[in-house]
Amino acid sequence: MMAEKIKLEAYIARPPTRKCREVVAVLEEAVRLHPEEVRLVVFERGAPWPEQPCEALRFAMDKEEGIPLCFAGGKFIVGARPPTLDEVEAKLAEVRRERAQWGR
Repeated sequence: MMAEKIKLEAYIARPPTRKCREVVAVLEEAVRLHPEEVRLVVFERGAPWPEQPCEALRFAMDKEEGIPLCFAGGKFIVGARPPTLDEVEAKLAEVRRERAQWGR
């Protein structure tokens, strides 16, 4: 059985600002580098959700935290600015380690 893909989540403005577009571009690059392991879901403020967001993102949405926000495997990466690819890769590595530890 193949492991479930790690979900990258972006919470962006609608319409997207320049920073929001940069967030999506960095996360898309991470998916391009790891297509078998990672998937991207983009949530736009005020739009219907394409699927259920992680608990941390739902909490941030309820608190009306700043935009953009991004998460990997339910873990916060950065907010209010685009992440670097290195930051995304570091968070993905953390999620991988935890999954290996818990056998998921």
